[in-house]
Amino acid sequence: MSSTDTVFSTSDLHTPEYRALRLTPGARVTYHGSVDAAHGEWTVHPCSCRWCTRDVRRGIPAPRYELRTLEGRTTGPYHVRHTSVTPVIGEEELNQADMRVSTKATAAYLRRQLRAAFPGVKFSVRCGQDRKRGDITVTWGGGPSKTAVHTITAPLLARYDTPDRVRPRAITVTTGGRTYSGTPNAAAIHLGRTTHA
Repeated sequence: MSSTDTVFSTSDLHTPEYRALRLTPGARVTYHGSVDAAHGEWTVHPCSCRWCTRDVRRGIPAPRYELRTLEGRTTGPYHVRHTSVTPVIGEEELNQADMRVSTKATAAYLRRQLRAAFPGVKFSVRCGQDRKRGDITVTWGGGPSKTAVHTITAPLLARYDTPDRVRPRAITVTTGGRTYSGTPNAAAIHLGRTTHA
């Protein structure tokens, strides 16, 4: 049995591999790129152009987006750079800006998201100890690739380029009979996929 480990932390947030993963599919954005006629509000999705699709098939995260209308139609620009869109922050998110969800509750939320996205795959989601208590470690055997799992974990670390709104999107999770709402608390998410030789 061999294990590989990948760590994604807040320092990775501006690397090309991360850029297409930091906004969840369907997130509302304002486009301000080079296509003047398309300026305005759209929803963002991973780019499905032939170049990005080829890269995804090779296991390389696509670094670009495609834009769809708020109704979901694919009439907008594609192969859009991350610098050409700005997330639209809703009123509810602004109200939850100062509320933080503990690392333990964030791990519970992540576990549920992974189980929903990859049914039948057993994930171990653990919180760090002592100095690493803000870290979350995710391990699994077989099943999805690290890139696929990273699409689920990335929004918990997401940072937006607007200086006064540097935070991930709010989450809501019920664990131990209590409901927690607010900004997820994760300094780093370690991914480890084990393979059987």
